[in-house]
Amino acid sequence: GLIVGSYVGLSLEPALVAVSIQKTSRSWPLLRDADHLGISVLTRNHQHLVRQLAGPQDHRFDDITWQDDRGAVLLEDAAVHLTGHIVNELETGDHVTAVLEVDRVAGQAPSETPLVFHGSQVATVGEL
Repeated sequence: GLIVGSYVGLSLEPALVAVSIQKTSRSWPLLRDADHLGISVLTRNHQHLVRQLAGPQDHRFDDITWQDDRGAVLLEDAAVHLTGHIVNELETGDHVTAVLEVDRVAGQAPSETPLVFHGSQVATVGEL
């Protein structure tokens, strides 16, 4: 698992999203060959977890409840879960942008405001 630099919806038909990952990520080489990847949309309730999830791989999921969906890791109480498979990968400066075709979407709290990272802080858009 890893924290992505950005996430954006690209297309409704087919359902495509893009995620941006630092080229220095040690997790991405392990994930890029997976059959399915999971995206967990985090909200204000997860602010305390962001630094942990962005930290060392050995302790990234300590005390975090997660589930496995066909090999895709999803945080148990995330507002929205998406699973998909990679259909394209682009070199974008110091990042790699992966385009995923979405296979499944599930929401526990889709009305919750997602977290963003801006100005070296993690907050909801309304808090910035």
